[in-house]
Amino acid sequence: MTLPAGWLGPDQNFLGIEEPWCHPDRAGVYVLPVPYEHTSSYVRGSDRGPSAIIEASHQVELYDEVLGCEPYREWGGVATTTPLNLGAKVDKDAVDAIEALVRPHVDSRRFVVTLTGEHTGALGAIRAHAARYPGLCVVQIDAHGDLRQAYQNNPYSHASVMARVVEQGLPLIQVGIRSISPEEIALINSTKAISTFFASQILDPSGPYEGRAANWVPEVVKACTGPVYLTFDCDGLDASLVPALGTPEPGGLGWYDTLALVTALADGPGIVGLDVSEIAPIEGFVAPQFAVARLIYRILGRVRAGRRVH
Repeated sequence: MTLPAGWLGPDQNFLGIEEPWCHPDRAGVYVLPVPYEHTSSYVRGSDRGPSAIIEASHQVELYDEVLGCEPYREWGGVATTTPLNLGAKVDKDAVDAIEALVRPHVDSRRFVVTLTGEHTGALGAIRAHAARYPGLCVVQIDAHGDLRQAYQNNPYSHASVMARVVEQGLPLIQVGIRSISPEEIALINSTKAISTFFASQILDPSGPYEGRAANWVPEVVKACTGPVYLTFDCDGLDASLVPALGTPEPGGLGWYDTLALVTALADGPGIVGLDVSEIAPIEGFVAPQFAVARLIYRILGRVRAGRRVH
């Protein structure tokens, strides 16, 4: 089977898998690299994140020892598009272009993974999924609230992306937040549409959930009112696990807490879409992007298993 134009072959695609498993006609998962970066306010380089994740994914073992299978086969394959070239498009124009890319793939009933640079790129993917899935709720794993109405006078800043999501009328569940402004706290306190699980509440052993995933993960699931779109800013993870970040913060989610949450969401309300953002690669240091590639693959396996549960 010859790959059509616009799709990456075995040496370039996510996981480095061979044909026919990387062919879009049979694959149940589409990976869309969208290397957008415009408003990064600290460390730049997130536009190189998608390619770094894909390159690192070639070293991921395809057999999942926990799930007891090769998830890419369970999906019928994983296909990867060529990176979206946004040219001079920024802010609303870039978000619209990303939505236009993602929407037809969501409509084809594939599970879509969008790899973007800064978190703003997630907005287009979220809108595309919201159009396909009535009742969608957004689960945001993140260190930051991202709820400012505008940051540095830009409503499409990476620090404002979740404010735009809430404006869409989508329920928002935030997990791992540990950096936030008074403006964002005021918004959280003024609406029932946002449920925020601060890192200090769920991860600190002295917090109300005693730092145990078994205590707080069910509360996150309970807050979900419909199928879940998972928007994953990598700084939601602890910076000791993934330090290659645009805006790092200490005290984030660990590996197994994250997997516990993903499993509960996949087996409960179900995960219907995923984006990953904010990796800013450090030259010569591959562990962060490998960890993220490995996490994406485990998420794919859990989502597939969750669909069998449903």
